[in-house]
Amino acid sequence: MIQTGLLSAERPDKILPLGNGQMAVLYNYDIEEVQTVTNESGSIEVVPGGSEGQETTTMYRYSCVRVEYPITADNIFATLLSEKYPAKVERKLANEYESAQLGILPVEHKKPYEDFLRDRVAIRAMVDADCLECNIPIDGPV
Repeated sequence: MIQTGLLSAERPDKILPLGNGQMAVLYNYDIEEVQTVTNESGSIEVVPGGSEGQETTTMYRYSCVRVEYPITADNIFATLLSEKYPAKVERKLANEYESAQLGILPVEHKKPYEDFLRDRVAIRAMVDADCLECNIPIDGPV
């Protein structure tokens, strides 16, 4: 399951071993520095561009997904993609795209699948770059 909008006072590691004996990790991604304020009830809110008259704190907002062994770029990518786009959602998008190609559905049914393909390419590039930075292999042993 993907968790989004997580906040941390310290920059999270991109790959965080869980130490559970199963070699699972948390893949933390889309890490961005944000300014926050603590409101009267004690909850933390992200404030875009700072907040006038209020003291802000720098924190890190990020998303996270659990990845099981083997820890490779291919497996991280596959896990993240399948969590974001389950197989039946991906197939539905592809079917609607193909139907639009054949003229069975209006042409605007192509756009969601095209958006998915663009997102898929962006996710792959992000995972590959993070894995290169963290010395994670692209694929496992053959």
